[in-house]
Amino acid sequence: MKGDKKCSKAVAIDDLELPSFRFTGICVNSTVATTSSGSYSRLWVMFVFDRDSGFYMVQIFLPAALIVLLSWVSFWINRDSAPSRTIIGTLTILTETHLLTGTNRRLPPVSYIKAVDIYLGYCYLNVVLALIEYACVAYSKKKHDDKVRKYQKAERRAQAAQPTPDLLQDARLAECTCGQDDGSWFPLSVRRRPQVCCVKHSQIDMCARVFFPFSFFAFNTIYWLTLLTKAGRLQSNSISDVSIC
Repeated sequence: MKGDKKCSKAVAIDDLELPSFRFTGICVNSTVATTSSGSYSRLWVMFVFDRDSGFYMVQIFLPAALIVLLSWVSFWINRDSAPSRTIIGTLTILTETHLLTGTNRRLPPVSYIKAVDIYLGYCYLNVVLALIEYACVAYSKKKHDDKVRKYQKAERRAQAAQPTPDLLQDARLAECTCGQDDGSWFPLSVRRRPQVCCVKHSQIDMCARVFFPFSFFAFNTIYWLTLLTKAGRLQSNSISDVSIC
């Protein structure tokens, strides 16, 4: 900025290029300051800057969203491949933690919650829930396999306890047993199935493939609409302040 005596304006401005801000306008006005020694005319200048969001979109918001999308890959990996799904969940959590701490270290410390804190906090919660989802899948699969093995073991014991029938001795071809009541309401024997969990591990993965993307896209829609609305209000207020000058 420089002052030019030949210019009709009180303040002249050169073209400014700032790395994080964009110059949008200037407001010049004159005021009268009254002190103990008398009244004096003073020049009042207000510079209006807007924060440039390109840096934050490329360095913070886009990487955070891509990390969340990467954590969803584990939903399509085989449930028996525990190392692959565990490594993906752990790496995404560590990367999101590094991004969150690096962003807070770069920005000035304040006592209130910023908009970027809300976005990064939700992304961090999303990747943590993705890892917890695999823990639920692994636990449900283990319980299912344990009950199936327990049922098969009990079935083998029941078969071993039954005596081997002697067909030559037990055959009664001359006797008619059609009218006799065998004590059962249904002529065919019903095999008892093993009791399994109400929620299957395959159903958990299927629900996660729908729930996680839907919740993330809904959050982004609400988040960016809220930011655009607030930014429009702030810009209209700043323009009105400049026009008043």
